[in-house]
Amino acid sequence: MSRVLTLIFCTFVGVVNAGLSPQQQAARDHGLAIYKQGSWIDSQPFLREAAEAGDREAQYYLGEALRLSKRYMTAEAQKWYQAAAEQGDIHAMLRLASKRDLCGTLETCSQDPDYWRQRAYKEGLERTKKGDLQAMSQMYAVTGDADWLKKAAEAGSPIGQYQLANYYKNGKGWFFSPSARQEAVEKWYRAAAENGQANAMMRSYEISIAKGDFEAARKWLKMAAEAGLVDAVSTYGAKLAHISDIGYPLDRIKGYALVWLVVNLGSPTSHYDQDVLNKIAPKMTSAQLEQARAYAEEWKRTHPPLSFFDPRFGF
Repeated sequence: MSRVLTLIFCTFVGVVNAGLSPQQQAARDHGLAIYKQGSWIDSQPFLREAAEAGDREAQYYLGEALRLSKRYMTAEAQKWYQAAAEQGDIHAMLRLASKRDLCGTLETCSQDPDYWRQRAYKEGLERTKKGDLQAMSQMYAVTGDADWLKKAAEAGSPIGQYQLANYYKNGKGWFFSPSARQEAVEKWYRAAAENGQANAMMRSYEISIAKGDFEAARKWLKMAAEAGLVDAVSTYGAKLAHISDIGYPLDRIKGYALVWLVVNLGSPTSHYDQDVLNKIAPKMTSAQLEQARAYAEEWKRTHPPLSFFDPRFGF
């Protein structure tokens, strides 16, 4: 397994938490995996098991799952954000500081929103002094100051690099020319991709396709698929099956398998992916279709769970 894939796999399965039993750890990992596949409701029982055992990450994501499934902050979501915040989770503090949540509208928090924003700032600043790369990128969410994104990116934070590329791509920041801006966008997407950030791999693939650099495109697409990015897995499968050709050797068994995984995930693009399967299947024997499904199961065992890689502190 490559270094980048190993890092991504470890991120998904999680470092073993000494405070959790094996059953609670398994529940936590499964809950996080299916949450990141968009299963906000189904993930809740698994996350709750680990959250109740005191796992900070599970507490934060349970708060997210509850809030997103209801489309608004609930009292239970607030409870778990506060549990995570009390353990130092900066993003949980920012949720509690939001003027749109219960703290801001119904004043039900034990502390007011300003308390949580000030605490997030203090916690984040202390961590950045110790070289915490995650805290550097989180400080951008705390302050809105893009200098923190630059510091995080330059210090080697994959998330900071990806966010900085997005920041420039969205027209923010000042450059002498459009070409200088584009160079910066490509530089930071590439840096983030090389550091294992799956969305950045996909952006680098798209940039390479636009430039006609199919060798680079093949590299980035394969890496993004192996990292588990849903869109990349289905696109890689389609390319392997030569639904459209960018130079991969024809491999319908592997191609069908990867698209089949995404179809069975029930992603928002499942209708399109099913159309792709319908184009590949007539060119395969029944034995090959069985091999494809077996390969799909093997892929699931040896790669990180499929994920949309939505930002941890997003909508």
